[in-house]
Amino acid sequence: MSTFTYEGTENRMRWDRRRTGFMEVWYATLNHRPSGSGAWFRYTLTAPDHSVGAPYCELWGFFFDPDGKRSFAAKKRFPIDHLGAPNGRDDGALVRIGDAWLSETHLEGELASEQGSLRWSLDFEPADRCFQHLPEQLRTRVEDRVSTVCSPNLSVPFTGTVEVGGEVFDFEAEPGCQSHRWGRRHSQTWSWGHCATFQEDPSAIFEGVAARANIGPVPGPTTTFLYLHQGGEDLVFNELRWALRARSRYEMPTWAFTAKNDRWKIAGAARARLADLVQVEYADPDGSPRFCANSEIADLAIEVYERSGSTWRHHNSLTALGTGHVEFGRPQAFSELPVSF
Repeated sequence: MSTFTYEGTENRMRWDRRRTGFMEVWYATLNHRPSGSGAWFRYTLTAPDHSVGAPYCELWGFFFDPDGKRSFAAKKRFPIDHLGAPNGRDDGALVRIGDAWLSETHLEGELASEQGSLRWSLDFEPADRCFQHLPEQLRTRVEDRVSTVCSPNLSVPFTGTVEVGGEVFDFEAEPGCQSHRWGRRHSQTWSWGHCATFQEDPSAIFEGVAARANIGPVPGPTTTFLYLHQGGEDLVFNELRWALRARSRYEMPTWAFTAKNDRWKIAGAARARLADLVQVEYADPDGSPRFCANSEIADLAIEVYERSGSTWRHHNSLTALGTGHVEFGRPQAFSELPVSF
């Protein structure tokens, strides 16, 4: 099975500090169940094509409050000389941007805006296996043409503090995900979803991505890669033979999807209120724009079916209200939302 890998760290930096036309991102998303809020932290570097500009790095921080009163959004760009050498200090940082850093067990940073300030310092327990979104046959090919993504820590407990405008939120083994992306560019369009806080099964985990990349000047088909852990079992739909059968449709703020393998079938949807989404603009290494609309307090529902002979029988339902993570991306801004940055 190619869904998980066990050897080495997939969090290691891929950029060699010379290559152009390259981007790399480490991000973490997590929930604070006592307040119903969510957070999204992003450490990123971009080495544009020579004709576009000089390399740079960015730090992103977002806090999603379901009441909207304590929501926060900010990002800051740094010259590339603010990117520290990985593993250059005793803390074992994988990536360091100014004073902010991420290691295999810790992340921290600080951002300020007109809204106030956001600070985070969080420990997490590293997973013993890395989740691979894409089938093994596609990873290298996709990385060289577009980009690839994996989650070294698909669902792990986070402990520490997040401070928003002077208010401190204590995290005690709260669920979160830490992922790593790198390559030449983002897909033309995409949708992503994650959840590890379902009401019916506290151990259930969902991770999925759907994307469409151009094949030269021609738009390619949408490919969908889904995974669900429930009832102590991995339901795999992101191996190539099953991914080719998966289907999805995404139109911000909703993503609907279906997939099946020899034994299991799932049908689900993720949706966020417009008030719970933040829109951010950024650029691919070739200078082309990308816009993403993201929420860490979305809703998610999945129906699970098990094959019984030649028919599918309903097995169980999974629902998450305000604890799902979802993102939509494309080259054009989403007119329904303001662009925060």
